[in-house]
Amino acid sequence: MITKEIIKELEKEFPKNLAEEWDNVGLLVGDNKREIKKIQISLDATEVAIDNAIKNSVDMIVTHHPMIFKGVKSIDNSTILGRKIIKLIGNRINLYTLHTNLDSAFNGLNDYILKQLGIKESKIIDENINGLNCGIGRIYRLEKEISILEYIKFLKEKLEIENVRVVGDVRKNIKKIALVNGSGMSYWRKVKKLDVDLFITGDIGYHEALDAKENNLSLIDIGHFESEKCFVKLLKTYFEKMDIDVIIYNDGPVFKNY
Repeated sequence: MITKEIIKELEKEFPKNLAEEWDNVGLLVGDNKREIKKIQISLDATEVAIDNAIKNSVDMIVTHHPMIFKGVKSIDNSTILGRKIIKLIGNRINLYTLHTNLDSAFNGLNDYILKQLGIKESKIIDENINGLNCGIGRIYRLEKEISILEYIKFLKEKLEIENVRVVGDVRKNIKKIALVNGSGMSYWRKVKKLDVDLFITGDIGYHEALDAKENNLSLIDIGHFESEKCFVKLLKTYFEKMDIDVIIYNDGPVFKNY
């Protein structure tokens, strides 16, 4: 299948105009006319992930996080980014990224996570004007109140997470919950105004956590990698429909617990 045909199919479901203004999505490295027989899905295009793609004769890597965010002034082996770009081009491997457009989309990553949690109805936290039922984050209600501690056990099981960080009293009962995959603490004030009992996201910093705590908003930090590692499973279903050979490789998580 030709690269541009694969991209066309993906962008029917996850159009680029759903991405946030600061984001960088789409074909970041490569040739849209190249034939693709084998794809590697990885959360990040680390050098180790690229080496794995080379080893396995992959034609295209699809990631969630963009490898290139800002303008590149030079490409050489003196930097990690330069080395990675050279490896991709030298081994004729395309690099394509779906990031906040995938997060926002109807049946995208936010909705996929909710399915893992058995949630059937939800509302969008920050609606995207470029798509119906699209936007960052989801708010949902449980059928009955449950303690934060009990819900932590449920999250760990359903999302296959070993550890979480908590802000607030774990004995508190909750029913209305907000979730933003990845790094979502920029939304905590908006979430607070929506009168939720618990906000679930990743990458929570100390001062953000302190502000939320003083505003009586309970938080669960499930980790950035941990909240998005299911990206590979979601995308795998689409590529299998295209009859393309797919492998999954994640060089992570970055943080280790001991």
